[in-house]
Amino acid sequence: MGDRPFLGINHLNVVTADLDATVRIWQDRYGIGPWELYTYSEDMIDAKVDGEPVKFGMRAGFCHLDPGTRVEIIQPLDDRGPYAASLRRHDGANHIHHLRLDVPDYAEARDRLHGLGLNRVLDGEFDGLEGTSSRAIYFDTAADLGFLVEVADLPEDYVRIEPDGTYP
Repeated sequence: MGDRPFLGINHLNVVTADLDATVRIWQDRYGIGPWELYTYSEDMIDAKVDGEPVKFGMRAGFCHLDPGTRVEIIQPLDDRGPYAASLRRHDGANHIHHLRLDVPDYAEARDRLHGLGLNRVLDGEFDGLEGTSSRAIYFDTAADLGFLVEVADLPEDYVRIEPDGTYP
């Protein structure tokens, strides 16, 4: 991994109880958009939260700020996953949940962060289309940074699911 374990910011994530209202605020009030909206059912996510298998679903909105940096907003669809737990800890208020960093080597970044003694809040595999999937780990860096850090492995052949819609 060398001197640059992290190459840049892939996305900033905000958790919300209402994806549609939050996307409208970002777009209509602040001019940040357009947005692609997705639904990930619990059968599309194979995850461990704090080391325990958990089934959960979510809706997500993505907006590109530039070719390499996005904003991601996630709304939990149930009360079981890490996003619902985070909303409970924040009394239901929208908040920054995590920052995903681009890494040159997923395994090395994962091992480096794990070597710091950081808790693995989420280990997840997310289904795409055509039998593809991506992997992600959220590390608990909140005490140091104020939010979680995500590293992910997105294979070159990964095919993202189709959006449910867009806004505007």
